[in-house]
Order: sequence, then structure tokens, then C-alpha cells
Amino acid sequence: MTRRAGRIGWFIALATAWALLLPSASRAEDADIRPPFGLSWGETPSRLESLLTNAKATVSDRRMVGGRECWTVEGLVQPNLKRTQFYFAGGGLTEVELQYQQAVWTIAQYEAFMNQVRTRIEQRYGPGKLIARSKAPESQVMQTVVGYQWTQPETALQLFYYAAEAGSRSWRTVSLHYKKR
Repeated sequence: MTRRAGRIGWFIALATAWALLLPSASRAEDADIRPPFGLSWGETPSRLESLLTNAKATVSDRRMVGGRECWTVEGLVQPNLKRTQFYFAGGGLTEVELQYQQAVWTIAQYEAFMNQVRTRIEQRYGPGKLIARSKAPESQVMQTVVGYQWTQPETALQLFYYAAEAGSRSWRTVSLHYKKR
């Protein structure tokens, strides 16, 4: 009888562990991908402009990209954030791209930063899908691209590392793309 009670206790402990693990895993898969800075999808350009003014950020460029209005914004305060691009279609926000750069960072520091960001995203949304990995010359410039993607039914989040190197000159960035599909 004590053996049976021991097996039942072990089974209850195992079932409890599974019950505790499954909700957190499904929460990661069901987590809604929202744009950064407390914004909402469909945010209007006029409302965003007001928010940017209050944050003392400046729109340095406005142009059309692929049939969408694109604003390049500088001055949003976030560690290592160089610039942000906001995309509008149909009068509402459809994508936000955060571009992170530091002139003094080495390749190793960029890799560490990307891995840190990727780990935080995976804690929230689960494992990402590798969507790009290449290193190839383009003319006389060696280009490296590594990208991951997390998707939900109506939204996606992409993380990219991009490097262009020509001799002793190099340009690198890590970017996050929040997208309404």
C-alpha cells in the first residue's frame, strides 16, 4: 500500500509539474506582438506626431517606401537606439523598425547584443524561426545578414543583424521590426 501511495504521489507531482509548464508555454505562443513605446497598431500619423513632440524626438525624414509612408525618427531615448522608422498604410501604423548601433562596438559586442535581445524575445514569444543567414560579397563589400522571426496570426516580429565590411571600413546594425500583417 505504501508503494502504491508513493507511485500516486509521484504521478501527482509529475502531473502538477506539467500543469505548471503548459500554461507558460502556451502563454508564450499566444502573447500578442504589440508595437513598442506603448503604441497600438493603427495609430494615426497625427497622434504619433503629437507623442513624438512630447518625447522631444524629431522626424528627420518622411518618404514613401513600397506604397507606405515612412518616417525616420531620431531622439527617442532607449539604450543604443540610433533611429526608429515608423510605417503607415491606410492612415494607420503598420510597422515600427528600431535600429541599434554604436560606433565603438566590436563584432563580438554586436553579437552579444543581438543574442541578449533574442533571448528576451524568446522568453516572451517562444523560439524564433531562422529566416536569413548569409555572408557574401556584393561588389567589393562583404555583407552579412542573420535574421529571426516570431509570428502571430496578425503580427510578426523580426530581429536582424546586418554588417557591411570593405577593407578597414565597416557598418553594422541590429534591427527589430514590429509588423502588422
